Amino acid sequence: MKTKKQGIKSIRDNYSKGELAKEILKGLAVGGLIIASFALPNLPQVFHLFGVKTSRERYKMNRILQNLEKQKLIDIYEKGEDMVMEITERGKKRILKYKFDEIVIARPKKWDEYWRMIIFDIPERYKKGRDALTKKLKEMEIYPLQKSVFICPFDCRNEVDFVSEFFDVRKFVHYFVVKEIDEKDENFLRRYYNLK
Repeated sequence: MKTKKQGIKSIRDNYSKGELAKEILKGLAVGGLIIASFALPNLPQVFHLFGVKTSRERYKMNRILQNLEKQKLIDIYEKGEDMVMEITERGKKRILKYKFDEIVIARPKKWDEYWRMIIFDIPERYKKGRDALTKKLKEMEIYPLQKSVFICPFDCRNEVDFVSEFFDVRKFVHYFVVKEIDEKDENFLRRYYNLK
């Protein structure tokens, strides 16, 4: 699955308000469970992960970690002689939301000339999930051919699975790979997606 941002940025990079805490939480997720050999606030592994070098940067990082703990997004506790930093269930959900917000469909250099069709028939009792799914598919630039039929020329199975799972409607969503579609629709979609 592709997201807009990949990898871990340095603490010295420019961030908007709240963006650094978000990047740190995502960066910690890469490590999963981080064990520090020294008592807080000396967390060399975490500091190294984000390129923290100066005392000012260490202070900034410690403040953010304290705030993440206060929000119950991470848990910092002693385990034997080590200090352990772990992402909580609440933190994992927050990371999932970040991934969800940043999801994009990768455009390959060369189109394989197959169409990906997403079809769903979601019951009225799941209306909220259905509406949210429809909105997200449009945001992902998957074209709405009909009310509950979307089409895309690029592989998007993982992204569609992730999004439909996120809204708890996965069992109602069907994904097809097709070679031919109606000529009128194909001509329009080739123009829409700027395909040769």
